[in-house]
Amino acid sequence: MIIFKGNNYEDGIMVHYEINDEQEGIELYFDGFPGYPLINEMKSHKLWWNPTKKCWWTKKSNTEGVNFIKDCCAKNSEDKRDETITFDKMIKGRCCYVNSIANFNKENENDFINKVKSTFLKEHLVELSDSQINAWVDSFRVLQKINLNPNLSIIFEYVLPYESGRRPDIILLSNEQVVILEFKMKNQIKNEDIDQVKAYARDIREYHYESRDKNVIPFLVLTRTKNLNEEIDDIMCVSSDNLQNVLNNIFPDNITSYDANYWIVSKYEPLPTIVEAARTFMKNEELPNIRRVNSAGIPQAIDNLKNLTEYARDNQKHIIALVTGVPGAGKTYLGLQYVYDIEKAGSVYLSGNGPLVQVLTDALKSRNFVRNLHTVINEYRRTGAPDFNKNIIVFDEGQRAWDSQQMAAKRKDNRSEPDIMIELCENCLEWCVLLILVGEGQEIYNGENSGMKLWDTALKNSKLDWEIACPNKLDSYFKDNNLIENIEKDSFDLTVSLRSHLSGTVSEFVNCLMDGEIERASKLTDEIYAEGYNMYCTRNLGAAKEYCKERYAEEPGKQYGLIASSKSSVLKDYEMYNDFKSTRNVNVAKWFNAPVNDPQSCCALKDVVTEFAIQGLELDMPIIGWETDMIWNGTEWEKFRKNEDINSDMNTYRRNSYRVLLTRGRDGFIVFVPPVSKLKSVYDLLLSVGIKELN
Repeated sequence: MIIFKGNNYEDGIMVHYEINDEQEGIELYFDGFPGYPLINEMKSHKLWWNPTKKCWWTKKSNTEGVNFIKDCCAKNSEDKRDETITFDKMIKGRCCYVNSIANFNKENENDFINKVKSTFLKEHLVELSDSQINAWVDSFRVLQKINLNPNLSIIFEYVLPYESGRRPDIILLSNEQVVILEFKMKNQIKNEDIDQVKAYARDIREYHYESRDKNVIPFLVLTRTKNLNEEIDDIMCVSSDNLQNVLNNIFPDNITSYDANYWIVSKYEPLPTIVEAARTFMKNEELPNIRRVNSAGIPQAIDNLKNLTEYARDNQKHIIALVTGVPGAGKTYLGLQYVYDIEKAGSVYLSGNGPLVQVLTDALKSRNFVRNLHTVINEYRRTGAPDFNKNIIVFDEGQRAWDSQQMAAKRKDNRSEPDIMIELCENCLEWCVLLILVGEGQEIYNGENSGMKLWDTALKNSKLDWEIACPNKLDSYFKDNNLIENIEKDSFDLTVSLRSHLSGTVSEFVNCLMDGEIERASKLTDEIYAEGYNMYCTRNLGAAKEYCKERYAEEPGKQYGLIASSKSSVLKDYEMYNDFKSTRNVNVAKWFNAPVNDPQSCCALKDVVTEFAIQGLELDMPIIGWETDMIWNGTEWEKFRKNEDINSDMNTYRRNSYRVLLTRGRDGFIVFVPPVSKLKSVYDLLLSVGIKELN
């Protein structure tokens, strides 16, 4: 070890680096807190925090980062400076004010508000409203009137990293507790306020590294009422006159103080949206080491795919790998990570989902990372695609590949899409790994229901000896082909939903609901709510819109919007235009990517997209319009086409459309059931399984 005494330190700290040959990396260890300026500098040199080993690291190939690490460890005690860390140096970009309660109690109101205003304007570069200033004054006055332990730390407007400006009002911090105080200048409790505070608590518990061993306690504080002290959905709802008493019960007389600097600059690892993940890859940045992704088995699947890639490259093999997953399990995330990790220049993500391609292309300002599957197939059909050289190919939604009948109708070609893809790989590539991502229960269009049989047939008709890697559940489809057995086959089956933050039960609930297993579905709702996921239904579309606008008024990065079945009937009478002509004219890329104040944004709550546009993408809170194509008769879902078997393709497509619509939400969903008599049974059913009524 070599002593390093760098900038902004009163005392020197021990620092050393270690070579990690197994990971081809170099690791930097500090015996103490390095400070926010140095953390920023490490990030600028592409060093990443490893929360498990508690070190900063980079790949050996990052020459700039390696030199920076060695320079740090080459410093000596003569480099010591007299400057010390202060709160002001630590808070840049993360909060508007931090101090001990002892010092906060000495603050003058005008001076305090000016400090907060100055920091807010400098960091956020947005217009500061009178209502925001009044809210700060309101909470300041309430907190200065109560008697808190002087050793507590207090943080105003802590910005959750990577969350587009989301910020709880107040954090009170001790070594054991993280207390969240969300102030509202209101006299009554509203669902949207409860859910906002629940989401703050959920995300700090789950994604905030320095809070992992602390008790996170959320409060909703109403300052325009009195004598309120009520617990709702694990949120303490109190009036300002009762705040002293409830906090006395939270914090003992002798608390253990905790350095707020560590908490403020903590590693924070939120689950990114598909668009955010793709943007990160395009910037040549690594995604954070997300615990939920790890627990869902995605790293194991990636490792297996890397091994298959090396095997295919070294032995000039053609390999097809299949990964299955429930809605929201991270299949798209895995596919994007794979093409990024392995070989950016020699890999491509193909999707037949036109809206997904449009949204990602618009967000990334690039057509190279994600390409339209049909465009590639058509190019091969016309010219043989002589310049196609992507050895790593991801084929998204492989279960929706077009069969020969659909290809004949749409492209005048009697081959299926799997037939053509296998032929393309054999004729254009000396070796390849073709990764097929397989969604479950999401076939929603004609010609998409042949599933795995198409790939099996294409492989049997191929001229090369393809090798197949797939989860055990798909073995029966490929039993006559060359199955690879010496891999972790179960890692290719993603069974945990990531889309809905903590609740992997949502997908199971939706499947039970759409399969008519009502008793089983109703047993799952308590678990879903306990994990912070919100499910509402209403017959008042205005109430749904108001909820979204108020819930996310202080969170401009959040997305909500109107989605519905493509079978238009009654929703148009409530200004939800889900007919073909209206939805065809929606600019899907703008609908997803435009800022909240843009009239083309989903948050304008004007344009509707259907299951065809929303599949593969997500919103924080979709408002789902229920149509008359899905009617509950008291014991089962009625057939969409009365003269067909319940399991006919068309009836299956309709049920699957609602599976897609009901699994798009990250924070939850709101179902709008129009107040027409034929849909009353649907509304009663949703209430009976435990979906809450939005009042």
